[in-house]
Amino acid sequence: MAYHHDHNDSTRKKPTYVNGFVYVGVHIHFGPFGFTFDTRLYLRECTVRALNRQRDAAQRLPYRSKYALAREMLNALAALLPKGYQVYVTFDSWYASEKLIKLCRRHGWHVICALKRNRKVGKQRLDHHDLALKHQRYQPITLTAADCTRPAPVYYVRTVEGALENISGVVRAIISRRHKGDQSPKFFMCTDLQLSAQEALRLYQRRWPVEVDNLYLKEGLGVGDFRLQSFEATDKWFAVALLSLNYLQYQQAQHYVQTREFCSLAECLRQHRLTHWQRLIRAIAYAAHRTDDVEAVIQQFMPTTDWAILAHAA
Repeated sequence: MAYHHDHNDSTRKKPTYVNGFVYVGVHIHFGPFGFTFDTRLYLRECTVRALNRQRDAAQRLPYRSKYALAREMLNALAALLPKGYQVYVTFDSWYASEKLIKLCRRHGWHVICALKRNRKVGKQRLDHHDLALKHQRYQPITLTAADCTRPAPVYYVRTVEGALENISGVVRAIISRRHKGDQSPKFFMCTDLQLSAQEALRLYQRRWPVEVDNLYLKEGLGVGDFRLQSFEATDKWFAVALLSLNYLQYQQAQHYVQTREFCSLAECLRQHRLTHWQRLIRAIAYAAHRTDDVEAVIQQFMPTTDWAILAHAA
């Protein structure tokens, strides 16, 4: 646990820091199916130094940056992917480093990512491109709404092509606004020039399941429910939470294969809990029917005293 920069609540003039943990995750998506491939716990360099003071030389932890964690997971994924498939890697502006983009291109993958306004395309900053193109007509594009009950959102974009600073090859930069008077445009980049701006941004939308993964790992599967544990124990807890999420995603995929209907992870989790309750109730009913001794069955299925006190306190 350490203080980290909160990207969601921070503004350009007022950064916000929160006490918590950070991890890097990779989510793969193909057709209607999506799975969390891996997660890696990130420790700040000062945190690693503090932990190593209490460890023997043979047990000291190496510091690994977020890029190093992402590189390990992407290299492991590359070894498992079948040959001949076109891969698009998407990430937000906080991970749009030169090293990560070059790594993806070395694997033969295309990159679609968000960029900060000060990144240079064709030796000019993106926000300067935005000013230079202010008299150019917008291209309206329609994207898929996250909530199917709402109308599809329309965005207004302008594009420019050029070489991204310190990266070989030509890319297409996309300047996107929610409406024509939007004073805070978003900037994106796509290395596949054969894609239109609409196609590129629709593929970038596939990044949203990563946020869904974070929600279920933290809120539904208790990835943060460790207290003052060693790094090894915390790392194993992350692996257990990831396995639980993968199980739910497998059930989600199985439901789609059988019914051709999408089932949310929340519904998969609810059905899983109902199945456990049904098994418990069935076991109690069978035991009561077989022994005809209700009190003995109650004592058999009652939790221990410590668990009962814990449940009551919760």
